Amino acid sequence: MDAALADWDVWLTPVAATVAFTHRPAWSAIEIDGTDYPHAVANGAYTMPFNLSGHPAVVIPIGYTQAGLPIGLQIVGHRWREMELLAIAQQIDAVVGNLQHPPGYA
Repeated sequence: MDAALADWDVWLTPVAATVAFTHRPAWSAIEIDGTDYPHAVANGAYTMPFNLSGHPAVVIPIGYTQAGLPIGLQIVGHRWREMELLAIAQQIDAVVGNLQHPPGYA
């Protein structure tokens, strides 16, 4: 993973295989393009590699679906360089950030 990331400051990746989904029973299947996937696959496939490799990642909202659900961006950095990662995330958020909290949340 270190060698693959060596030429880049960060990677911009999806957070999950889907945008945020509606409330549902815990660990129930998630439908993606007409096919049901286990919850862990739909929501862990893009984050798990970095959990295992120890590379820091931060997620920021970058938009919303037509239904008003948030779309996230995962930003992955070099190990032991969390402050650089957070600075880059802050710069990206300054460009795309327009997080609107749902009614009743602050």
